[in-house]
Amino acid sequence: MANLKRKLEIYEQVFQHFGPGVSACQISQIANLLHVTERHVQTLLKKLVNAGWIKWQASSGRSKKAILTCQVEPIEACYELAKSIADEGNLDQLLNILSFGGRDAGREFQSYLNDCSNSNRRIAYLPFHRELEALKPHKVRRRTERFLITQICQCLTAVEQGNLVGDLAYHWFPNDNATTWHFQIRRGVRFHDGSILNAQDIINCLNRLIQSEYWHSTYQHIIAVNCFSDDQLEIKLNQTDWHLPRLLARVESSIFKMTSTATKLMGTGAFSLAVFSSKMLRLSRNTYYTREHAILDWVELWVYPQWAESKACAQNQICMQVPDNTVTSPSDKCASFLMIQNPNESVTKRHITVEDTAECKELFNSVSTEYDQGISVSYGDYSKSEQVTICSIIEENDPFSAWLVFLLQYPFSNHQLNTGILNFLGSSITSIRHERDFNKATDSLAALLSWLGEENVVKELKNEPFLLELSEKINGAEVNGYGWCELKRLWFLLD
Repeated sequence: MANLKRKLEIYEQVFQHFGPGVSACQISQIANLLHVTERHVQTLLKKLVNAGWIKWQASSGRSKKAILTCQVEPIEACYELAKSIADEGNLDQLLNILSFGGRDAGREFQSYLNDCSNSNRRIAYLPFHRELEALKPHKVRRRTERFLITQICQCLTAVEQGNLVGDLAYHWFPNDNATTWHFQIRRGVRFHDGSILNAQDIINCLNRLIQSEYWHSTYQHIIAVNCFSDDQLEIKLNQTDWHLPRLLARVESSIFKMTSTATKLMGTGAFSLAVFSSKMLRLSRNTYYTREHAILDWVELWVYPQWAESKACAQNQICMQVPDNTVTSPSDKCASFLMIQNPNESVTKRHITVEDTAECKELFNSVSTEYDQGISVSYGDYSKSEQVTICSIIEENDPFSAWLVFLLQYPFSNHQLNTGILNFLGSSITSIRHERDFNKATDSLAALLSWLGEENVVKELKNEPFLLELSEKINGAEVNGYGWCELKRLWFLLD
């Protein structure tokens, strides 16, 4: 393994799969990961151990798991090699290893020079209590993963302080009955790898969204997405929807680079995804970002499993070191916990589906009887709902679209509600989409939610305000509807 670039790429594959720190694994797992024989894995591991990048403690027995410890970040390993190469004045070889893993050599060379001249990076840490799920915009449902996607990807539009604003699109307009929408796309927007975003990239993402089984009920009215040029997009609907641009500001509508070889999420947002494993994530400032540039150099999220028992889901933390002196930033944003049922159904033993969060489990214990059977389901999974459901809703950055999407997504018909209730619910949602005046649409949505409460179909059990703990030295934070804050707006003074 004399080729240093290949050596770095092999290590990065191992690092990204197993994450930093200690992991238990088998030779066969690494062989499958690297697509080599188990015998060759032994040779590769020896080279990585000799480089000081990993520790490997083998265990006797074919089925026994060994202990793998990744001791250094791949880019830091690269910089260690780069120092000696730079000292020799071998620029070609230096640029070669800096391009490992498909990186842009020129851009990484600038980063390397900056690293040499200034090691005082601006870093924020996000201690977290559970392992992260894969960041896939069309599949992810959990609040923190959806928030992280907003830091990596952009949408056509955005909602800021309740107002609809442009993001990847700077102008849009409908036809007379809002069944066709035209969007003008910003020019010069680049993905994190430096490639130019065009209208076809947006079409690919939106078409995948339309085909999503989970999101179908919300976006099924989109019948075609077309482009007339690299910066002009047309979306056709089979029914009037004056509020489509707000739907296109949601996380599942994020635009990202779709390739068959993509190993991690690549967007155009303020931060790029540098490292991802279930136990650790790093976001790096995106120098290509076309809007408000981040001040932080990077953000790291580390999983602390011991938090699971003591930390409330609504409580998050951003600090400069772990542990840190923090202050609590209050918020008027919250998670709403609901019980959905058929008010006319009276049975002794109820089947209650319960989302797998600590709060929903506690609520089940408080409202259930000894005869009730609780069925745990994944967050946002409504497919098993029959008699009673205990679930939650996060308003994210737009309460209007959050509640509208919830009503579109939730299978109220599973509860055997009478035809009058189901028909009124369906006609009300259609009426809201047909209402051009946003304020009137908002009032109609609020009236519909109130009516569902009065009918005892949707009962609000609890509101849990978000709490964000911040390092005393961090400034610029405002708690958002995810219980976090916009990372690009954080700043602090270095000592």
